Amino acid sequence: MKTIKNNLWVLSYFYRFVPVWVFSAVFQIIASVVLSVSKILLIKEAIQLVIDGAEIEILFRSLLLFVIVIIVTSFFRTFYTSYVSVRYRVVFLKKMQQMMFSKVKNIDMESFDNPGFYDNYHRALRESIFRSLRVFDELVRFLTSLISSIAIGAIIIISDPILIVIILISSLINIFVVNKVNKNWYEWSKETEPDRRMYYYINRTFYRQKFAGEIKTTPISDLLTKKYQEAAEIINSKYAKTHKKVLFLRTFYNVSKGFIEQGASYAYLGYRLWKGIILISEFTATVNATLQFSANFMESIQFLTTLKDSSYYIDDFLWFLEYEPKVEEQKGISIPGFSQLDLEELGFKYPEADLFSLQKIFFHLKEGEKIAIVGPNGGGKTTLTKLLLHFYRPTEGMIKFNKHSYDEMDSTNIRSKYAVVFQDFQIYALTIGENVLMRKLLDEADEDRVWEALEMVGMKEKVAALPEGINTQVTREFNRNGAVFSGGEIQRLAIARVFASEAQIYILDEPTSSLDPLSEEKINRLIIQNSKKTMIIIAHRLSTVVDTNRIYLIDRGRIVEEGTHEELMSLKGLYAKMFQTQKSLYQKQE
Repeated sequence: MKTIKNNLWVLSYFYRFVPVWVFSAVFQIIASVVLSVSKILLIKEAIQLVIDGAEIEILFRSLLLFVIVIIVTSFFRTFYTSYVSVRYRVVFLKKMQQMMFSKVKNIDMESFDNPGFYDNYHRALRESIFRSLRVFDELVRFLTSLISSIAIGAIIIISDPILIVIILISSLINIFVVNKVNKNWYEWSKETEPDRRMYYYINRTFYRQKFAGEIKTTPISDLLTKKYQEAAEIINSKYAKTHKKVLFLRTFYNVSKGFIEQGASYAYLGYRLWKGIILISEFTATVNATLQFSANFMESIQFLTTLKDSSYYIDDFLWFLEYEPKVEEQKGISIPGFSQLDLEELGFKYPEADLFSLQKIFFHLKEGEKIAIVGPNGGGKTTLTKLLLHFYRPTEGMIKFNKHSYDEMDSTNIRSKYAVVFQDFQIYALTIGENVLMRKLLDEADEDRVWEALEMVGMKEKVAALPEGINTQVTREFNRNGAVFSGGEIQRLAIARVFASEAQIYILDEPTSSLDPLSEEKINRLIIQNSKKTMIIIAHRLSTVVDTNRIYLIDRGRIVEEGTHEELMSLKGLYAKMFQTQKSLYQKQE
């Protein structure tokens, strides 16, 4: 029951996305059945007329209708397989991928912290669309084969029902064998999922440009190669073990098929012909019908086993589509503007973690203020960013936006308030303008916004000198004339995104880590002094935050110091110690 339910659920997407394909498939099924029956009757009629010595005109008139039917039905089948199926397969793939991408976007961040989720998630994405197409194709073949089997079976039963019994015995053996084979391969797929993910991850690593430098200059390639080989050995070992089981089953089936279905059928029909029980025309037509019935019946039986096989994978797909995010699709009120942000006794612990990453965090941010979050590595600064962006829900306390709790607000509305430069930001193989706006440029106003943002980060002259300006593609992965920027220039492009944004609050997570001290000072001046936006700067270099309105120092998940730069320096605590240490390092470098 579950198998049928799973497959019907997948098929509902075909009716939803490509109804023309579904209706065309129905006509193709009818055409295929008519074609199969017509071929059998044509052979029987032609042989009998020849044996009876019919004149050529009578032979031609008698067979003309069969020939016309065969030509028309063959044409429609070819049209379906060569045009309709090919065209709407592309349409279905496109719509399914769009649905999948939309679903992926709404997965909660905490789900990615779970390796078990990753295994199911990876398998669902890899198999879902392929399995959906396979289920539809198999269903069309099944209905074609089933109806053809019924029609041809009727012809055989009229001739001799014993032939049906012989074929049914062979088919029952096939059902058992194929079902066992498919189950074995699914178990292999499930058991090796983590190893195959590692296998493909390392394979991607060696081909991606961003890993090339370290692969060439460090021993990491040896370690990755060893892990690649270990994963491959596990995969191959389990594959070989499964293959042995499958090989035995397939050998057993092939022997039984040859002995029971083909040998017994031909021997029985030959005996009846030898005894004069049937005519040569009946013998020929029945042999043809038996071959077609066997092929069609086996096709329909294989669908049942394929149906169960696909159901295993559809379970993963169904699990993915029925996944209910706790955070991403949170509905609530939408707040139009910004006046203040409050963190009240905020605490957070990652799923299945024993210790809190943040505890008793509190601060107040008003419109136009610029605050800094600083502290040692691993203190919880980036985790705080994830909570502000509503990637996770706090374990304790709450975040309030304009005095409304995040729990009351729509997730999309919360994130629309922020423009973020992440510590591990990404640059895409798109144009400079698209990398800044993070969307397609629609008009001149968009172009002006990009140029203004580039000027704010000191990249306007560099980009203006390029032949295609902001329409230049970043990287040369897809365009030999693409722009290749230094690490610092790439970081400037990322920072330009916030200046091009219409968000009310900027969050800059280590915004100048790849810049030299002079460029860093220039960018900070542009960011802090010239921008009128509300800003949260998360920084490791304390020189970047001396001009902010207020500084919070987080250590081991707690705020241990708070105040302006001057106030914290006068405390002579951890902040002052860190600042003096960094200052002395800069002086030594100079």
